[in-house]
Amino acid sequence: LGGLSSNASVSMPSTCRILSTGLDIRSSKVCELGLLNYKAKHVFYPSSNRRFRCHDDYYWASVFEVEYTEYFSGQTSYAMAEAPKEALPHNCRPDFGAVWSTTAKFKVNESYNCRYTLGSTKADIYSDKLFNCTAEDPSIIEMLKRIFVLFSKFCKSKDFSSWWMLGYAAAGVVAGVVSSILITIAVRVLRGVFLAAARRAVSNHSIRVFAYRFKRACLLVAYISFVGWITLQYSKMVGLKELVLDFKLLERFL
Repeated sequence: LGGLSSNASVSMPSTCRILSTGLDIRSSKVCELGLLNYKAKHVFYPSSNRRFRCHDDYYWASVFEVEYTEYFSGQTSYAMAEAPKEALPHNCRPDFGAVWSTTAKFKVNESYNCRYTLGSTKADIYSDKLFNCTAEDPSIIEMLKRIFVLFSKFCKSKDFSSWWMLGYAAAGVVAGVVSSILITIAVRVLRGVFLAAARRAVSNHSIRVFAYRFKRACLLVAYISFVGWITLQYSKMVGLKELVLDFKLLERFL
């Protein structure tokens, strides 16, 4: 079974029926700290004793083949689910026994609440904290440590030949940090605006529904009143009341 990406994406709620269960070994590539992966969850620091810049980190995972109904189209689709979905820290990573017991919790042909990822064959039928262990993003202290290590490594390299290079490196670090902060703020602001617009749209929709129903009620009352008035006018015109009285008198004599 191929490995599945753990990148965050849009997911939708559904109900998944488990078709098969199993255990498998998954791997996650971990590389030496560098400019391209300094934000990664798992890195190892440079060392003269290491021969390779990257290695595969293997771990046990529960693997489920599931069937679910798509939220929008109602079509039946198939996906794969894994637990854990990525390599967890070694201090709390589940061993073979823990993964096996997790697999036994989910029965074949039973249905469970789940979420599936749009545009992929990936599903999630369990909590992210199923093993009480999560792969957290690096903290601020860890990020500062990584930046310091990279800067020290760059200073020791042959490419570092002048103070201008030092200035460029510092400017690049500052620009990266500032851009990350600005992007985070912009995303939060846009999210707030989107939620406010969604609430306003829901409120406006409720008002439109109420106005539409009130309009229909007024039209119904006006229609009934108009029909009643027409009926009275017509009865006066043809003498309906007199005909009814004559008919009642005729019944008494008979």
